[in-house]
Amino acid sequence: MAQLFISYRSSDGRDKATALARDLGALYGDAQVFIDKDDLRAGVQWREEIAATLKQQPVLLLLLTPQLLAASDDDGKRRIDDPADPVRREVADALAGGAHLIPLLCDGVTAAPPAAELPAPFNRIGEFTWRPLRAYDWEHDVRRLVDDLQALGIAPAAPLKASAPAPATAQRSVGGTRRRRLIAGMAAAAVALGIGGYTLRLAPTPSSTDVSGSWSATLAPDETLSLSLRQTGDQVELNSRPVPISRRADWADYRSFWRERFGSELDTVSYRGKGSASTLPGEQLVVDIALQIVSTPGDVLVDTGNLHATIAADGSSMSGTVWLNGKQVERPVRLKRVPPQ
Repeated sequence: MAQLFISYRSSDGRDKATALARDLGALYGDAQVFIDKDDLRAGVQWREEIAATLKQQPVLLLLLTPQLLAASDDDGKRRIDDPADPVRREVADALAGGAHLIPLLCDGVTAAPPAAELPAPFNRIGEFTWRPLRAYDWEHDVRRLVDDLQALGIAPAAPLKASAPAPATAQRSVGGTRRRRLIAGMAAAAVALGIGGYTLRLAPTPSSTDVSGSWSATLAPDETLSLSLRQTGDQVELNSRPVPISRRADWADYRSFWRERFGSELDTVSYRGKGSASTLPGEQLVVDIALQIVSTPGDVLVDTGNLHATIAADGSSMSGTVWLNGKQVERPVRLKRVPPQ
């Protein structure tokens, strides 16, 4: 039976679910990855088939797209509030059977709503460590997911090693499933797949570069942040010094909102976040951090976002992008390491 079960909302998750199934199928084998549109045989009772698969305690990969929780029926009611909702039943059956859940945050979703706003079993999503699955960084996110699965005891069909990319082709497997398979044997084990415009090369290697220390981050000619990064293994934590915003035109509207809501001034904010540092063969280390912007003082959440940057070969600088969810804008960022004093 399948070790990996992909659950998604068809209205906005089908393409990503299909691409993920093809990538993972190429690594683990088609039989190890269950996706309903491919794996439900003609003439079967689909609810029973899915329930039987979930009883085997696969890892449930839940694609947390905007519509997964927000989709509504013809009466305007949330679909997740209906006990018969297919996604709700999949999550409930999986958790009831003791399956491990990995929420995959897609399409700008940075966190699940508060548990109090969700019916069971979705109110338990926050108990599980989530991972991003972003179109613009598909390669990195899928590779990290593979690392997580290996930590859970689910290893690819053969060890992943650095090698020349192996060609791939689409084939039909037993039962009509269509997924990509390697023409070269999995013993070669390096993968380069083009799926829906995404490129995937899986061959992680340890990095000797440590990003710990002080950094100066330039977002604009008049906007520079003083950051502290601390790396432990492949985990990175970010904190900034307080950033003055009282004279910043781009903060004027939010400061007005703050004043009306709290009756006080918001003059400074701080950035903080946690994420990962990873690398691929022949490439530089990549830092990917989920950001929070909080009021200083008070520590009230103001905005969330993401920092994605690649370190230079000499380790003295990084370049990349910062995405802010509140403003729905991506900005270039340049970080320079500040020498110890």
